[in-house]
Amino acid sequence: MYVIDANAHKGKVRIARPLFGSERLLIAGRGWTKLLDGLDRQVEAVRQVLSGVGSADTPIYGDLCLTNADLPWLRTARMRGRLLMYERALARKLNSDRALTPAAVGSLARTLAAALPPA
Repeated sequence: MYVIDANAHKGKVRIARPLFGSERLLIAGRGWTKLLDGLDRQVEAVRQVLSGVGSADTPIYGDLCLTNADLPWLRTARMRGRLLMYERALARKLNSDRALTPAAVGSLARTLAAALPPA
């Protein structure tokens, strides 16, 4: 199960890892760590719903899709265990990983749609 948060921020992406303190996500020099905080909340909400219907063993991954940002070319950007990717790379990853049957996907989608209405 993938939870994807897509954002259209522009600018160079950098993960600042200071000697003291926590790491920060910077896009165009500005702090955007709150994007990962929001993604963490979304992943936890999905985890809560799935644990309530007996699907607690389904692995849940959270990825941040940055559609217009300048991500590093030679390595995969990762922060707090979350991948930061372009939409094409994310689509390739999602299409290659088929751990659930179509019936299971449909069942999980209906459960999540009922429990988590659109904002």
